[in-house]
Amino acid sequence: MLKKFAIIVLVALIHFGLSVLIIAVSLSVATAANPSPTEPTIWVRIFVEATRIIHFPIISLSLYSRQWFPGNWIYLPMLVNSFIWAAGIYVLFILGKIIREIKRNGK
Repeated sequence: MLKKFAIIVLVALIHFGLSVLIIAVSLSVATAANPSPTEPTIWVRIFVEATRIIHFPIISLSLYSRQWFPGNWIYLPMLVNSFIWAAGIYVLFILGKIIREIKRNGK
């Protein structure tokens, strides 16, 4: 049980790191392209979509009031989101094992 929990925590931390990194990369690419672009470049669009995917189900951090999460506390909902992703990935892994076992026993 401890090993399973450690795997979930590891996946959550990796997801959290990617969540923080994608924001920095998105901002960097957007500002490097042009300080005030008339139309976003393809790279900006790709990183914006990647940010939306990796932050799902937390749609946008701007939905949270800064009074609720002042300063670095804004990372708290991101960390919760990462644990949701890790738990979801673990459940999918378990379901895959169950389906493979059913197929193996059914044939």
